[in-house]
Amino acid sequence: MKARRVEGLDRDVPLRPNAARIVATRLAELLALSGAALDPEAARAQHDLRIAAKRLRYVLEITESCFGAEAETARKAAKQLQGVLGEIHDCDVMLPGAGEIESLQTLLRTRRELLFQRFRELWLAESDRGTWSALEHALQA
Repeated sequence: MKARRVEGLDRDVPLRPNAARIVATRLAELLALSGAALDPEAARAQHDLRIAAKRLRYVLEITESCFGAEAETARKAAKQLQGVLGEIHDCDVMLPGAGEIESLQTLLRTRRELLFQRFRELWLAESDRGTWSALEHALQA
């Protein structure tokens, strides 16, 4: 998945306005991909969401001091998303290699289902908590 281009960066302004543009772009990517990723069968969308979470997390690691507690909360949430989606992706990658070993296939499918439930609960909890909207608000402050 190719990252969205960040528009309107200006090297002659302070860090915060440029950082806000970058974070807003990365957050928009995350939010745009979330709907498709909530489908349990959408392995590609889940992988893309993991990449988007990683990008958001990394930019927040560098710039969160510009945006306060909301950015720290969002960074931690992105890290959790990235982790669980990475584990789901590991299952997706290993399943084809399981060959005809039914017990391994069952183990990987069951693990994937449990991880997907964890991902879905995490996503819904952060959305209900207002993590993403709080970050958006902090970017505009």
